[in-house]
Amino acid sequence: MAELNESQIRDVNAEVLEHMMNPQNYGVIEDASCVGMGLDPDTGEFAIMYLDIDEDENINDIKYGCKACQDTVVAGSLFTQMVKGASLEYGIEAAKRLEIKIQDAPPKQQACSGMVIKSFQAAILHKKSKAQGGTEDMATLDLGVSCEGVENKE
Repeated sequence: MAELNESQIRDVNAEVLEHMMNPQNYGVIEDASCVGMGLDPDTGEFAIMYLDIDEDENINDIKYGCKACQDTVVAGSLFTQMVKGASLEYGIEAAKRLEIKIQDAPPKQQACSGMVIKSFQAAILHKKSKAQGGTEDMATLDLGVSCEGVENKE
């Protein structure tokens, strides 16, 4: 992996700080196409993702909410900014890449970012369920690792 120089580190830190102080896309889409929740059953922490997807499979709008730590707020802000306005296919691939990338992070950061990814993946499952006649309000996926950094018992 390439080393970051001091200027790049400052830029990354400034971006993270900006998302921490002014989270983007935090809120609810009342008439969302699909809704998903990433849940830590051990702590009760969660992230909810709301997607407005058009007939061409583009993410017109995306919002999230959470009852979780600041790391989850930042991850949600960064992820939603990354996929807003993009194709659903791009969003799915971005979530997969992020899931791989966070595997080297400390367990707590894995869980916090993982909660955002799980909420997005759950929203996609909700979309598929609705297309097959499902009537649930949202889909939920549990985290494999707790926000406390321990593996969930299933």
